[in-house]
Amino acid sequence: MPPQDVLEKKTETPKVVPALNKESISPTVLNRIIISIILLIIVIQIGFFKTYIQHFPRFEEYSAGHGNTRYNFTMHFHGVMMMGWVWMLLLQPILILKGKTRLHRRVGSLSYVLAPLVLFSLYLANRDQFQNTAAHDGQTAAIAGLALTLPEAVFFAILYSLAIFYRNRPALHMRFMCSTAFLFLNPAMGRMFRTYFDFRLGFAISSPIVLSVVGLITIVDSLRTKRLSPFTLVFGLMLLHKIIWELRNTPFWQATGSVIARMF
Repeated sequence: MPPQDVLEKKTETPKVVPALNKESISPTVLNRIIISIILLIIVIQIGFFKTYIQHFPRFEEYSAGHGNTRYNFTMHFHGVMMMGWVWMLLLQPILILKGKTRLHRRVGSLSYVLAPLVLFSLYLANRDQFQNTAAHDGQTAAIAGLALTLPEAVFFAILYSLAIFYRNRPALHMRFMCSTAFLFLNPAMGRMFRTYFDFRLGFAISSPIVLSVVGLITIVDSLRTKRLSPFTLVFGLMLLHKIIWELRNTPFWQATGSVIARMF
């Protein structure tokens, strides 16, 4: 008769390997995110090369055609914070793809510090831009300029807050967190069109392109998941940005912007 411990081993319930749940993110999606963030970094480098990157490390004053550009702490702080955010967006899907979920969470915890610093840098950049425009072109032009720069700070706060709210639902968390990357496209592409092609209003060209890209991603994601994609909100925010920009010289925005301008 076999020993009792042998019988117990034979009757043990086999371990069940948990299946991936609906919230899991496939390696294919992760690879696409990584490629997209790399492309974004390339666009940022091209867009800011002539006005910022090529002046490293001396950052001497230079003429930009509409007055001299003087580099200051705000510009450097803003640049470091924004690029820090983009590099974090690139690192996170790589860590997930490599199975380093614990390190992914630790890096994600850094966003609790980095995100407020990004918002603070956006505030400083908006303040500098407003004050410089008001000094050279007047208060009306400065308030109109807020329609271009201020919405992106508000939208970043909204999308990041949603990403944190859904941090325990990977599919939603990933979409909202990655959506913050779209906010870098208009500044990078707009500056690229202005500096390389001499278009005065780069946003007028970059905005329809970004809207088309986000719209396409929204449609594809909705069809793939068979439900309304969270990117719909991102598309709505981008469209709202375009509308606000078109209203920049109207009494409505001038009145609204004059209230906002008191922060500066």
